Formats: sequence, structure tokens, C-alpha cells
Amino acid sequence: MSHPSADYIVVVSNEDDFHAGFHHFADKVNRKLKVGYTLHGPPITINQTLCQAMIRMEGAEHSGDTTIFIQRPATAAHHG
Repeated sequence: MSHPSADYIVVVSNEDDFHAGFHHFADKVNRKLKVGYTLHGPPITINQTLCQAMIRMEGAEHSGDTTIFIQRPATAAHHG
């Protein structure tokens, strides 16, 4: 069963990516490149979070959806 792909996505790094030199973030972006997405502008840094906007390549079937990938560190505990 195939899932429809979003036309526009934002790949977002997590706290572990920041401490590991963004290697996992690069892997996430590269996986999206392999399935038909292209970079949409340069990466954006917000505090210690790196974000990369991506769009579907020409000719790909469009769904009209927008997806944001956010992976939270499993060990992070926030108390307010």
C-alpha cells in the first residue's frame, strides 16, 4: 500500500542532531531527496534547530498536503 506524498515538507532537526553535528538531519534530508523531493531554498536555523524546506519534483503526483517532520529526543524531559 503506497501513501500519498505531500507537495511541501519541512525536515526538522532535533536536539540530538545538534550535538552530533547534524548527521541524522542530513540522513533525513537525503532520504527525502531519494524519493523525489528537492531542496526549497537554503536550510534555516532557529536557535539550535535546523530546518530544510523541500518540495516535490516536477512530474510527481501531487497530493496538496503539507507535512512537517519533527522528531523529539526520547530522553528530553521538560518541566514548566
